[in-house]
Amino acid sequence: MKKLNLKLEHCYGIKKLEQEFDFSNFKTFAVYAPNGVMKTSFAKTFDNYVNGEESRDKVFSREPYERKITDENDTKIDTKNIFVIKSFIDTKYTSDEVSTLLVRSELREEYEKALKILDDAKKGVVNALKSNTSSSDCEKEIVRTFSDLGDNLFEILEELFGVISKENYREYKFKYNNVFDNEVVSKFIEKNKENLQIYHDKYFEILNSSDGFFSSDGSFGTAQASGIAEAVSGDAFFKAGHKITLKNSRLISTSEEFNNLIDEQINRVVNNPELRKQFDKIDKALRPKNIQPLREIIDSDKSLLLELLNYDKFQKNYWKSHLLRIQEEIKTLNELYSQKKKEIEAIITEANNESAEWKSTIETFKRRFVGLPFEIEVNNTKDSVLGLDKPELGIQFIDCDTGDKKVVERDFLSENVLSQGEKRAFYLLNIIFEIRARLIKNQETLFIIDDIADSFDYKNKYAIVEYLKDLSKEVIFYSIILTHNFDFFRTVQSRILTEEFKRSYSFVAEKTSTEIKFIKAGNRNVTDPFSSWRSGLNNNERYLISCIPFVRNLICFKDGKNNDYKLLTHVLHYKNQDDVIKKTIDITIADVETPCRSILSETAFTFPDKTKKIVQIIDEQILAISTSPNPDTVVLEDKIVLAIGIRLKAEEYMWAQVRDKTTIPGKQTGKLFDRYKKEFATISSHEGAIKTLERVNIMTPENIHLNSFMYEPILDMGIHELKGLYADVCKLLQ
Repeated sequence: MKKLNLKLEHCYGIKKLEQEFDFSNFKTFAVYAPNGVMKTSFAKTFDNYVNGEESRDKVFSREPYERKITDENDTKIDTKNIFVIKSFIDTKYTSDEVSTLLVRSELREEYEKALKILDDAKKGVVNALKSNTSSSDCEKEIVRTFSDLGDNLFEILEELFGVISKENYREYKFKYNNVFDNEVVSKFIEKNKENLQIYHDKYFEILNSSDGFFSSDGSFGTAQASGIAEAVSGDAFFKAGHKITLKNSRLISTSEEFNNLIDEQINRVVNNPELRKQFDKIDKALRPKNIQPLREIIDSDKSLLLELLNYDKFQKNYWKSHLLRIQEEIKTLNELYSQKKKEIEAIITEANNESAEWKSTIETFKRRFVGLPFEIEVNNTKDSVLGLDKPELGIQFIDCDTGDKKVVERDFLSENVLSQGEKRAFYLLNIIFEIRARLIKNQETLFIIDDIADSFDYKNKYAIVEYLKDLSKEVIFYSIILTHNFDFFRTVQSRILTEEFKRSYSFVAEKTSTEIKFIKAGNRNVTDPFSSWRSGLNNNERYLISCIPFVRNLICFKDGKNNDYKLLTHVLHYKNQDDVIKKTIDITIADVETPCRSILSETAFTFPDKTKKIVQIIDEQILAISTSPNPDTVVLEDKIVLAIGIRLKAEEYMWAQVRDKTTIPGKQTGKLFDRYKKEFATISSHEGAIKTLERVNIMTPENIHLNSFMYEPILDMGIHELKGLYADVCKLLQ
């Protein structure tokens, strides 16, 4: 890929964007996008493209919609060749629902997808069991009951299916927790074990004397006989011509005859005096209120007393009986498990083969990123589905005072220990793994990098820049680095793009009413305005106004708040004349020449009329900016002139309104506004003015700092907003 051609229309907040990125000479572009312009929409559009999703606005779905991402041959770029590095706030790599398999994201997503499909299918089986048994945790109980068959529900159901499909189990209608996983029942069994044993032995003694109607081993006893009677109740079975032949050759041809026989045989057992006497002893022990649920179960079917003696077998038979009722669902789940198990085994095998590369990547991470309170290693843990060893991140937290190390669970560390900056470093490690994997595969990749360094401390921010610099040197990698951090943008320019490419391979995104435009940052006084302003200070009115805040601050740094400082303060704030300094409206070019030349340039001013008032220059320049048919929204000096003009007009209006005319020394906008609100906040006719003046305080900074990083607020501010505010302030003066 030599070029990336974009044609986007109505993709989220991007009304229209057409742009070519030519990677022929260099592999990396940097884009500064002020907040709210296009950065997030740009990254989301690419992410949707990779995932085969549309990028339409989720609220309005405006038309026409277009998303064309092609190379120099107008061929769609393969989605496998694009990797979107989302900003930290849009990314979460750990979750209770998915694994933390240490492997490139493509493979990890396949693994998590397979697990989710299995988990969704398993929920259907578990929910059916829960509905039938009212168990508080069916999966946990089955795994604990059949621990000899496997470590998880999938393995156990696979083993049990062949058993339950070949056997018959009596139906248990009681709630699971009324008998099992019940401390009260366990204590009852232990305390009444002797009586239960006597009841058991007497029961089978009676069965053996039943003329062979019941089996001596209890496999066909009173419960089974009742079950058959219920199954053939009514005359449908016999009317169909069926008959039942007993072992003693007796022929049964009606349901009434069969029911009478069953009742007779069961009554011989349950009403046996000796058995009844033993049952009464047990029944007495069942009278306490806390064991009433078990008593009700026994009253409905006394044969269940026989199963209490072998509690573990009873519990297994209970589950087998209920599993038998949903055997078709279990069969479907087992087939899916068999299929997905092979996929998961292959993924884990590949992950283990790559673990050596991850160890190497971690070493790279350790070298580059410093001052973090944890160390990261590759550990092996057991896969929850198959029990195979899989590689995961192991973390040791470090005591900064003692140097002691302690292993910490990954989710606990992320949620409870790390600061936001440290969490971002942790997130970055996952990205480095992905990049490493693509490098190993020699996979040509376009990286869309969305504010990767946001909120990192400076030492690690520079480490990120150095890593991105190395990335730019890889032949198979191309990058578009997006940021709303102006300082980071300039760092990328100087350290990655270097002097040779920083003007042609860096853009500032500007948003007009109809489209997003990418302006080459090197062609405008944005990233390095100082040199142009300094050289043009002596004859360019707009540069002169833009430099006044800088000169004033430098004077303060150098000599303190002397008369030159006070003079320039009178330029930036609407003030009356004091003992030494002229009032704002009377200050001329000649007045500011001396302080400006002493700080920035010794070159004499060559303006045609040095008696021209500064406020007149500001008004004229703002008029020119406001009436320009195609205003450049990223030209810094235009915004500074507008900000100064807005402040002066706002202060002029407030001084004209307030009754308290007491002088406010130095910076005065905020204090003057407080004075204005104190006098007029309760007067409805001033409500609109107060709202406008609040916008002035928000949108025009009290100081325009020398540090370029501090320009970011005014860079983020759209020039259309500033022009609108200026017009609103002027209306107050009419």
